[in-house]
Amino acid sequence: MMYEDALLNPPNICDFAEVELAHAQMRRHRACRIERCAWKRVAYYTLVRHGRIAPPQSSPRERARLRDIDFPVDTIDRSLPEGIPELRTLQQVLDGLAALALPPTSRGNGIEK
Repeated sequence: MMYEDALLNPPNICDFAEVELAHAQMRRHRACRIERCAWKRVAYYTLVRHGRIAPPQSSPRERARLRDIDFPVDTIDRSLPEGIPELRTLQQVLDGLAALALPPTSRGNGIEK
């Protein structure tokens, strides 16, 4: 049974991958993010494998800093998948666990054991 939303990600790119097709896919998917687009990801790694491009040695944030360019924070996708709690909820859980780790007299509840 084939699922339309299934993503197959091969562990590596074979030597028979077509470099010109990879160039065409990179142009076609120029606006896509490599983390979210299987076409662009495979095309990118095909070009890397065949030595046509070299992966950057620094992050986009580091490259922007070196060029004195403000890094656009608002372009980061901050949406969480369904079922993942918000950061505020995770912080409340961690704070509660940290409070439980304190000795009973340090918890501030007035109860001493």
